[in-house]
Amino acid sequence: MHNKMNELRRLIVKASAATGEGHIPSALSILDILWVLYDKVLKVDPNNPADPNRDRFILSKGHGSLGLYAVLVKKGFFSATTLENFGKFDNILGGHPDRNKVPGIETSTGSLGHGFPISVGIALGLRIKKMNCRVFTIIGDGEANEGTVWESMLLAAHHNLSNLSVIVDYNHSTDRALKSEICRQSSKLSGGRAAS
Repeated sequence: MHNKMNELRRLIVKASAATGEGHIPSALSILDILWVLYDKVLKVDPNNPADPNRDRFILSKGHGSLGLYAVLVKKGFFSATTLENFGKFDNILGGHPDRNKVPGIETSTGSLGHGFPISVGIALGLRIKKMNCRVFTIIGDGEANEGTVWESMLLAAHHNLSNLSVIVDYNHSTDRALKSEICRQSSKLSGGRAAS
């Protein structure tokens, strides 16, 4: 896995360097998580990205899109050439994921605090339809300060959405604001399970 991670890191840095765009630290801080999800956990097919029975992944911290794009390239959703042209005017890959342009993207994200509420809605909708699909989302530790995240966490706990998993990227970006221990305690109080 070490060689795979280095290969993915090179893709991210190369794409960012080519255009001078992209949030490299945000992409790198979630890369290992993304690879494990797409390689071992998610039920997705690059040849049929709209399969109604697929698992859903939402990158709520959309500014980490380069990490997701690199993994999607390696999983065959689009070509490495597309990634090399990241951020260019006529390319499908921009600074934030766009579901209308990029294969494998479930929802357009970028405004912090929006991806997790969307994930809750999707998970609830799938449960209502009696579909055995799972929903995974990554939020940033700073994003965890958003009221919409906490409201959505309370709603997910209230509806016991066992098909929903949220992963907090604790990359220390908000060490001066809200400590992770507070997040863990609040998660438990709202009915969630917290792991380090």
